[in-house]
Amino acid sequence: MTEELQVLCDIASCLSSLDALITAETHKLEALKIHKKGLMQQLFPAPEEVEA
Repeated sequence: MTEELQVLCDIASCLSSLDALITAETHKLEALKIHKKGLMQQLFPAPEEVEA
């Protein structure tokens, strides 16, 4: 394998790792948004859920 080809493979590997990291962080962000929504609903229940 030539040195140039090795550099290209290394760059491709790095980009693949970054893509996987971005995907994982996106899933984490979505989970946190869902968790936040649940906490906000507990803190501020809908008017029909509040007992008079």
